Amino acid sequence: MNKIINKWLYTVAVLAILLSGCTKVLDKRDLNVVDDGIWEDEGQATLYVNNLYEDNMPPMSLGTNESYVDESYSSSQSITDLIYGFLGPNDIDAVKELHKDNYHLIRQINICIEGLENSSLAEELKKPILGQALFFRAWRYWQMVKLYGGVPMVNRVQDPFFETDLNIPRSRTAESIDLIVNDLDLAIEYLPVDWTLDKDKGRINSGAAAAFKGRVLLTWASPLFNRSDDPGRWQRAYDANTQAVDLLAQMTVPRALYPDFSGIFTTNVLSNPEAVIYRRYDAGAGSDYTSSWEGRVRPTSGGGSGLSTPTWELVQAFPMANGKHINDPGSGYDPERFWNNRDLRFYATVAYNGSDWEMNGRDMTKIWTYLRSIHENNRTPATGFYNKKATNPSIAENNVSQTSTSWIELRYAEVLMNLAECANELGNQSQAIELIGRIRERAGIDAGGGTYGIPSSVSKEGLREIIMIERQVEFAFENKRYWDLRRRLMFRTDLGNYAKKLNGAQRHGLDIRPATPWDKVITDAASPYKGWKRIDTVVLLHPIDIEDVENYKTYFTTALKTLESTIGGTQQSFNYPELYDFFAVPSSFLQTSPAVEQTKGWVNGTFDPLQ
Repeated sequence: MNKIINKWLYTVAVLAILLSGCTKVLDKRDLNVVDDGIWEDEGQATLYVNNLYEDNMPPMSLGTNESYVDESYSSSQSITDLIYGFLGPNDIDAVKELHKDNYHLIRQINICIEGLENSSLAEELKKPILGQALFFRAWRYWQMVKLYGGVPMVNRVQDPFFETDLNIPRSRTAESIDLIVNDLDLAIEYLPVDWTLDKDKGRINSGAAAAFKGRVLLTWASPLFNRSDDPGRWQRAYDANTQAVDLLAQMTVPRALYPDFSGIFTTNVLSNPEAVIYRRYDAGAGSDYTSSWEGRVRPTSGGGSGLSTPTWELVQAFPMANGKHINDPGSGYDPERFWNNRDLRFYATVAYNGSDWEMNGRDMTKIWTYLRSIHENNRTPATGFYNKKATNPSIAENNVSQTSTSWIELRYAEVLMNLAECANELGNQSQAIELIGRIRERAGIDAGGGTYGIPSSVSKEGLREIIMIERQVEFAFENKRYWDLRRRLMFRTDLGNYAKKLNGAQRHGLDIRPATPWDKVITDAASPYKGWKRIDTVVLLHPIDIEDVENYKTYFTTALKTLESTIGGTQQSFNYPELYDFFAVPSSFLQTSPAVEQTKGWVNGTFDPLQ
């Protein structure tokens, strides 16, 4: 086991670069078969944990689950079957997060935990390594528990060849949560507040583990799991997030909000005070260690595919610069110039017809989203908008598919939001307003009387709605919205006048077309623009003042369009039933683990995930 496995050398070298900047190359082992001697050597044990990072750190997730909610739209059958409620109690294989591959990864983590617990390595060397492994076990289990409720909790090394060793009943959900939290408590105890060496930057520290614990307990306190609204769960979540804030403040560079919202994902993640849990990408380390979000969302003229387009519902959710919802009296919202006087996050997320968007390698400085613009190779964004979230205009057009844009799984803004939500549920509206005010201040919202557009006399219910809308816009396309809607039961529950349930609702976009006669094709053989529409020459050669409503209407017509799929002659709406609160155990798992009960509500289901 001590010889170098040559085929893994490059992988380990790159991992060392991405995780810690370390230039020392250690051998990559088969994580399922190891010599117990590695746990007596700090370097070899660290190598093993490095491999756990590679296998378990969340990958680039910008845009993940966007079409399951009201952020974007897709007609993919796997998506529409779920959100339109076509899956019934017999469709148990629709969601397959609970599978043997996850337990294979957990087995690798357990090998590390057991090995370190039984080693004679000095405690001050052992505990930081052990703390990282405990974090990953908690992380891996939470990915299943948040979808299924209680799952088989295996906290020992299983024998993959001994069938009964893999056949373990589901733990009660409360027990699963307690085991996850226990692992995180130990991780918080064992891990340093900060890693002092540059080569270790990016490793999980105590504040990161506490922040993740805060996320877990926030969900446990939310209506998905907490049907009786037990205040003890909210207090537990409040305490966890308070601890996270305290620990993150003790880092060498204390965690804080990055001052420029538009640069959160484009600044160097190692020097970004907002990054709490992240996966670093580096184009210099090879194509396997790059991200491609830039190429996904940029328009064709910028080298991209123009996907992940924001819906009209998301566009409307952003508050005005005075902090008011667009439908609030006195908001100042102009429906014909909907882009005016919005908070800064709007302009960093949404590219609309005629807005500014300069990109390296792109000649035009304006972006046009009208139907079949020749400047976009006759392609049209599905919703009438392009996505600017986490984009970097300095990236060259020919490099957009392989960038160094890192993924921040958990940022400091989420810790503040989580704490604010808990404070509000416990009746401390003043603290919640102060915390949300910090985030709104960065968004350029007017301070007003110091509450950044939030009435100081707001009720718990009113502030709850504000917080959830605030999360919707702050974390747009960051794979947070789907999980927020699930935990708050917002597919079928209204939170107020503006945060309406999704069930029964449809998503929309803007259908923007050239007005007559600007939609006519140039047929003059002598014209250098033969084959272009007249509007294509106008936007290239002559300025269109989009702030002048009449001037804008001279060139464009705008209509609201419904995006939902038409199936069986009916245009569908969201229909996410209660059955989907907790998903079915896939058939492949049941076949190999007969001790595992199926989830109630699904065929032959007996396991209650609310226990």
